[in-house]
Amino acid sequence: MEHPLLFLTLLLDALGLPAHGGTSFLERILAPYMQYSFLAMIICLVLAKMATSRLEMVPRGMQNVMEAFVGGLEDFITEQTHDRRKTLIIFPVVATFALYILIANYLGLIPGFMSPTADLHITLGCTAISIVMYHALGFRFHGLKYIKHFLGPVPAMAPVMFPIEIFSHIGRILSLAIRLFGNMVSKEILLGLLFMLAGPYLAPLPIMFLGVLVCLIQAFIFMMLSIVYSVEAMSEGH
Repeated sequence: MEHPLLFLTLLLDALGLPAHGGTSFLERILAPYMQYSFLAMIICLVLAKMATSRLEMVPRGMQNVMEAFVGGLEDFITEQTHDRRKTLIIFPVVATFALYILIANYLGLIPGFMSPTADLHITLGCTAISIVMYHALGFRFHGLKYIKHFLGPVPAMAPVMFPIEIFSHIGRILSLAIRLFGNMVSKEILLGLLFMLAGPYLAPLPIMFLGVLVCLIQAFIFMMLSIVYSVEAMSEGH
C-alpha cells in the first residue's frame, strides 16, 4: 500500500513525467516502487562515498559507522563459512543486500515515502540475484558434481529425492520473496489505516516502533538465508 501522497511521484508529475506506472518502458521505470528503489540505491552510494572520501587511520563519523558495519558483517559471514576465502567471495553481494534492503525498508517509515520492498517486483528481483548467486557458486566449487546436492545421500533414492529437491529450491524463491514483501506491505497497510483513522500523531507510534523492528529483522532474515544457501552450495554434498 502506498502513502496517499508520495513525494517523488509529485515531483515527477510536476516535471511532466509518467510517475504512476503503466505498460510502456518509461512508465515501468518510473513507477513508484522503482522511484524509491533508485532512491535507496542512491543513499547506499552516498553513504559509501561519505565513508571513503576522507579515510583516516583513526576512523570518525561515517567511516567509523561503515567500518563497524563491514567488519561486523565480515566476521558474521566467516562464522558461517569457516573459510575466509568463501567469505570474501559472497561478501559483496550479501553486504549489498543488507544495506539496500535495510534502507529500502526504513524509507516506508518516512511520511511521503514508501518501502520499495513492499512491492513484489523488488523482492523477486533481489531473490533472483540470491538464487542465481548460490547456484553459480555451487557449479564454481563443484562443477557438474554440484548436481549431487539434488540426488540425496543414497543413489537408489535419487529418482525420489531429485523432484523433492527441485520443489524445495522453488520454495526458497517463494520464501525469500514473499516473506519480505508480505511483512513490508502489511506494515504499509497498517500504518496507512492508522493514519487515516486515528490521525498522524500519537496513535500510529506503537506500530511505527514495531515497524522499526520489522524492517531490521526482515533485512537480517533475507541476508541470513542468502548466506545459508550460499554456504550450503559451496559445501561438499553428502
